[in-house]
Formats: sequence, C-alpha cells, structure tokens
Amino acid sequence: MPNLADIPKKIEALRRLSEKDVVYFEDLDKEFRQDLQNFIFGETLALRGGKPIVGRSLFRQWLQKIRTRGFDYEIDFKQ
Repeated sequence: MPNLADIPKKIEALRRLSEKDVVYFEDLDKEFRQDLQNFIFGETLALRGGKPIVGRSLFRQWLQKIRTRGFDYEIDFKQ
C-alpha cells in the first residue's frame, strides 16, 4: 500500500499517460486500475496485441472525473 507522499508522483504519471494515443490497461499502476474499471464499465474496449486498451478520449474523461470527484485509493498512514 503506497503512502501519502507517493500520490503526486502517481498523478503526474497518469497525466503523462494521457498524452499517448492509447493506454494499455497494464500501463496503469495497480492502485488506479479498479477505479478505471468502475468508470469504464459498459464501455467498449479494443484489443491491441491481445491486451485491452483505453482510448485517449475515454482516459481523459476518467482523469477529469478524478480531478472533480476524486478516486478510491488506499493509503498507508502508518508509515
């Protein structure tokens, strides 16, 4: 479980991913995958090389959701 200081770095990594044309689901840190899965539930995903991809538009919509409503993320406050 990551600690609170790691969140800004991970958010910046998401921003960099949003600049790509497609994002492989595996490109995301595992902490964000469940939130993205919940967001894209019911959407049609494509496969490239046998791996599910999230298009740029859908990924950016998810990032906008994070900016406005936040995301589910477990933090270890004991460290």
